[in-house]
Amino acid sequence: MKKGKIAFWIVIFGFVGLIIYQNKLFFMSKSHLIFNLGFIYYETPNLANAIFFVAFFLLGILLTYLLTLFKQFKDAKLIKALKAKESTLMQTVTALEKELSTGKGPDNPVGEAAGDEEAVKMTAEVK
Repeated sequence: MKKGKIAFWIVIFGFVGLIIYQNKLFFMSKSHLIFNLGFIYYETPNLANAIFFVAFFLLGILLTYLLTLFKQFKDAKLIKALKAKESTLMQTVTALEKELSTGKGPDNPVGEAAGDEEAVKMTAEVK
């Protein structure tokens, strides 16, 4: 599977390189961007279109990373809360298993197994 994944990415990068090579005139032509928001005006210097493509690609990667970063923090907080709940539940299970193994329960502090009297009554009724 690892070799297939590498081959897949080589093919993808090959097609992207082919598109860039076939459109070299477009990518190397110079242009500029104008930002006019009403209260602020900015005009970039003349740069090759390839630089704009790379800049906006990297900006998209950065924005995607930042948006997923918040989700990662939220998931980490949820995992921490669930692990804390799991540890308390495991402590409860351990305590209940200990009570069960000793035969002492909250209803039967003497040490007799719970339900012995009922079992004797049931077997007497069956006979």
